[in-house]
Amino acid sequence: MSNLAIRRLSPSPVLKEYIKDIWVFESSGRLGKAEMQTIAPNGAVKLLLHYEGHLVGRIGEHASLMAKHQLFVAGVSDCPTIADFDRGKPFGCISIELNPAAAYRLLAVPQHELRNTIVTFGELIGTPAARILEERMYLASNPEDKAVLLQEYLIWALNRTERDETFEHVAAAIMNARGLISMAALSHETGRSDRWLRAKFAERLGIGPKAFSSIVRFQSCFQALLRDKSGFLQSRHFNDHYYDQAHFIKEFKRFIGYSPTRYTALQNDVGEIIYR
Repeated sequence: MSNLAIRRLSPSPVLKEYIKDIWVFESSGRLGKAEMQTIAPNGAVKLLLHYEGHLVGRIGEHASLMAKHQLFVAGVSDCPTIADFDRGKPFGCISIELNPAAAYRLLAVPQHELRNTIVTFGELIGTPAARILEERMYLASNPEDKAVLLQEYLIWALNRTERDETFEHVAAAIMNARGLISMAALSHETGRSDRWLRAKFAERLGIGPKAFSSIVRFQSCFQALLRDKSGFLQSRHFNDHYYDQAHFIKEFKRFIGYSPTRYTALQNDVGEIIYR
């Protein structure tokens, strides 16, 4: 049984379309060595603030020591993210996960600049503004109040941007198709060239539509595996998403870092509860 407590907070009604989830992770320590801290890519940018303990975020080869009470942004990734904290000491962290097509409205930077990186919030909005927000969150007495303060800033940012309807339509089409849609079909539906779509997705999402489709397809398959770890591989449900077993295993290792068989024998509460 894990000593890691995970709970979900409700986003502001104004941001319900833009925030996928708000999570609070807390531990009194004594986490087992078998407890993984791996988060699979899902096309979402994450805003992170840890208020207890020590935290290092790793995306691929990039690692960032995340100072306590300082806001960080984990950009969209196409490889596993590791939340590395001291398992033997108390820990507390808030994670606001944005919907894939929402980050460009709330973080006014080209999203490809954040791909596979972790940066301070101050690098995006300016150090003075970030420090004011971080100070207010530091003084808040509980995670719920901290999350409210961050959402107040996001609402302000949202009101200063315009919706890109074509981009959001294509992103929704990919998600609705569970990633099983071709670039040719997307180009035909929108009347836009492959090159235009790739450039638009790089700016708005941080990765191209083909890479995003691969992540969405993997997530659909991954969630099915989480619902039935013992029977998923035997039933070969991955054939609904991939050409064959070798293709599935290759993509699984790319996004998780382990083979499916090895992964199902491990404990990964951090990376699983948020995707169930």
